[in-house]
Amino acid sequence: MENKITSGIWFVFIGLILLLHNLDVIDFNFWATLKYWPLLIVIVGINLMVQNRNYGSYIKIGCNVLFLGWIFYVGMVTPSSHWAGNLFNNKDIRIGDLDDSTPLQNEVHALLDSTISESTLEFNGGAGNFHIQSLAGDTLVAATSADQDMGMNIETSRRDNRQQVVINAKPTSKKKKSAQVAIGISAEPLWNLELNYGAANISGDITHVRFKKLEINTGASNMDLTLGSPQEGTAKIAIATGASKIHFRIPKDAAIRVKYSSILSKNSFEDFATNKDGIAKTANYEERNKKFDIELDGAANTFTISRY
Repeated sequence: MENKITSGIWFVFIGLILLLHNLDVIDFNFWATLKYWPLLIVIVGINLMVQNRNYGSYIKIGCNVLFLGWIFYVGMVTPSSHWAGNLFNNKDIRIGDLDDSTPLQNEVHALLDSTISESTLEFNGGAGNFHIQSLAGDTLVAATSADQDMGMNIETSRRDNRQQVVINAKPTSKKKKSAQVAIGISAEPLWNLELNYGAANISGDITHVRFKKLEINTGASNMDLTLGSPQEGTAKIAIATGASKIHFRIPKDAAIRVKYSSILSKNSFEDFATNKDGIAKTANYEERNKKFDIELDGAANTFTISRY
């Protein structure tokens, strides 16, 4: 009976913390609590020691309540490096470490250089809602925040006859998940895209954007993207994420290969000829010169490809 009580305490605690955090009632630093995981071993040891002893159930319940109380205290008082930001941090990019002395704006853009045929965009953002679409005119890339919850800065350069753009977007309020950014990308050049996010909602239509590489590094996210047909040899799409819901809309005649992790994941690929051992292919993949190579790295994902 005491095992059911302690389990119930854990479920109630975790459920309430997640609910209050998602509703922005509290700002709980999940990441700060992870380093105390060895205390779980201590709790398990105490539970075994007092099993079947007088007052053992009270000791079990008391120890679990004290442990969860400590976790709650740590998560609430530790200076907030938002847990999604830590899921996001990869390579040498840390959104929380952006230079605060650099002016942050609600709108940034870079002009199209007509002498350049290939461009690179690196977009680094924390938690929020990001919408991507193609852009016409003489603007290469533009990003606009719909409110005051997200600030951005931009750097542009030329290297090896390539126009490079880096945009950093940083939440400026505690309501990180409500921050909205619209990103426009020119359909003129050939792109290398690197999109780095926290726990975000990512949506958009990039059917007219030509790219040879699309790299997405994100925390636990919802992603819904519409792609056009591959136009430049083998266009590579690399996604590194976990516990995410991913939906790609891709034209029916596009040739596609998907390499994915099946660990705790659910995958659904429409009109694919083969799907086994973590590799799925369309029937026309080998014969086409222009194709998508998609690689999904992570676990506990739901990955869906539908055709239009």
